[in-house]
Amino acid sequence: MLTIAGFFLLGVGFPLTLIMTAIALGSGDNSPFVPAAIGAPPIMLGYFACHFASQRMVKAKTLEKERRQAAAHEHC
Repeated sequence: MLTIAGFFLLGVGFPLTLIMTAIALGSGDNSPFVPAAIGAPPIMLGYFACHFASQRMVKAKTLEKERRQAAAHEHC
């Protein structure tokens, strides 16, 4: 679930930020830093959500591997 939320935030936040920045650069009236500042938080939240989800998956795989090894040693 965390990974899906991260991909959603990245998938929506990154293109919107690029589009808003391109519009700001094209018009010449606005600073391109405002759209980048607005789009940065969703992009960072998406990145962190994906990062923490992958860390949790690595930890879960390690725990599962250790559990299987302990179960295999008990049967011997």
